[in-house]
Amino acid sequence: MDVEARMGVEMARRGLWVGPFVAVIAAVVGGVPAAVAALVGAAIVAGVFLVSGKALSWAGRKSPVALGAAALAGFVVRLLLLTVLVWAALTFIGLNRTGLFLGLGVTYMGLLVLQARKEATAR
Repeated sequence: MDVEARMGVEMARRGLWVGPFVAVIAAVVGGVPAAVAALVGAAIVAGVFLVSGKALSWAGRKSPVALGAAALAGFVVRLLLLTVLVWAALTFIGLNRTGLFLGLGVTYMGLLVLQARKEATAR
């Protein structure tokens, strides 16, 4: 497995225990609806990391230019995907805003920090 795919899988796997932790915090802040929304936010973040890792892995096998293009285009696509998913969750499902944004923000930053720390100490 390529390093990009491995990192995406590791970050998604860590999301399995970061998500419930964030849900507990959201439950304290906004009750059960916020906890459910935080879990949805954590799942969105884990899915985005998993898909982006797989896409970068695929592009890296093609060429360095494809990897650069996938990284740049992937950033834009991830932002659009997050925007659409959050809009849909708020508009159609009616999730708690506080919980959703807590789940998205804390999980996103937490998974990035945990992965960066792991990669820094692995060498």
